[in-house]
Amino acid sequence: MIQFYYGSGSPFSWRVQLVLEEKQLDYQPTLLSFQKGDHKSPEHLARSPHGKVPALADGPLVLYESSAIVEYLEEKYPTPALLPRDPGARAVVRIEELECLLYLAQAFQAVARQAFFTAPEKRDVEALATARADVGAQLQQLESRVAARGGRFVVGDDFSRADCTWLPFVEIAARAGADLDAARMPRLVAWRNRMRARPSYDRSYPPHWRTK
Repeated sequence: MIQFYYGSGSPFSWRVQLVLEEKQLDYQPTLLSFQKGDHKSPEHLARSPHGKVPALADGPLVLYESSAIVEYLEEKYPTPALLPRDPGARAVVRIEELECLLYLAQAFQAVARQAFFTAPEKRDVEALATARADVGAQLQQLESRVAARGGRFVVGDDFSRADCTWLPFVEIAARAGADLDAARMPRLVAWRNRMRARPSYDRSYPPHWRTK
């Protein structure tokens, strides 16, 4: 059985778990506590030498870094496919993953620093507002790309790995006060509602978010 090591609320972890769920794979999740330092334990460092999540073990094979993991899962367990067969369409999915993991994630770091890791009384209100606006600009660009494609999902009418990658970041950004603007981003709002209705969403929803 696949062993999946993750942190609750980690968008990188959630990305992989959505893939596991969408592929209906049999896996054993192990929740690591950031507060207790589980991700820095000798056991986890043996799996993920930088002390990050997620990590995955499939038999003797142990992997870390979410991009490597989702590539492996697609190649090892190709059905159902989360990448299109056409090379050009596959490239578009990968571009959307990079748009999220490089540009949106970079903008979100400044939001997270203030909203999640700074006490309310010590926050730089102006810096937080600027960071949220930067995240909003990235989401507005995504809205434009999704609208231009005119499909039900990020890259068109077919569900893909791009959806698994974008959704966790959109959700965590919302929790940090950088939510989708319903008036300016109707496509993304409809897409998020569609994603929330999928069984994989509820089965992979971050555990500690359920109580907050």
